[in-house]
Amino acid sequence: MSLQIKQRQNLIQLLVEEFEQQANPKTKKWFENYLKNAIAYRGLKTPQVASLVKEWYLNHNLKQYTIHEQLALCCDLIESSFAEDKFAGTIYLQKYLIKKIDYQELLAECNSWFEQGCFFDWSTTDWFCTRVLDPIIVKNGTSAAEIIAHWRHSENFWQRRASIVSFRHPSADEQYHPLIELIIDDLVREDKRFIQTAIGWVLADMSKKYPNKVEVIFRRYMKQLNKEIIDRHAKHLPCHKELKQLKRRSQ
Repeated sequence: MSLQIKQRQNLIQLLVEEFEQQANPKTKKWFENYLKNAIAYRGLKTPQVASLVKEWYLNHNLKQYTIHEQLALCCDLIESSFAEDKFAGTIYLQKYLIKKIDYQELLAECNSWFEQGCFFDWSTTDWFCTRVLDPIIVKNGTSAAEIIAHWRHSENFWQRRASIVSFRHPSADEQYHPLIELIIDDLVREDKRFIQTAIGWVLADMSKKYPNKVEVIFRRYMKQLNKEIIDRHAKHLPCHKELKQLKRRSQ
């Protein structure tokens, strides 16, 4: 069965109507305040979104459509200005498509979403990294990792953030360490908080298994890393107190 544009629009509208029915103004206000109005919320929590996406998929037998037609549904959701819609598209990709579509094709689509400005806050960007990009690297190895790592050169700020956040789980595997260090070497030159914290989170994850290697990285980039990163993201290192003192002296 072919999914026509009008049918696709109707399916999206049905899901949006379910979102609106369950939306809570207090939840909307809390999320928008927490994210400092960086993105609009309808007023749902993540488990609600996940549940509604599953019901939508089953009730409308969405698996009857081709992979590319289902990907178009995800595209419509991710292009929405509302956070929950982007989460829905991300969840759909994670649960129903990521194992069925060629990773190079999917990453090309992801690249276009960033270039179009579909991701413009840390919350939806990080969610997408954790649910889609990170698993793509884990499943497909260095060839996929190199594509995402190249995004560090993107003109889009959030795509540059994604280029390192997507390595949080892969950081546990030594084969990715040279690439991670290459990304950090380029990104650490940016003093913007959401680039710095992205670097910090990956190093924090990596330090749980490879503390000595991460200590070397922290020392190498002591001048470029913000104080917040040293204070918060080096805490798993035995030398944490020393690094904090070194940072204070270097300021």
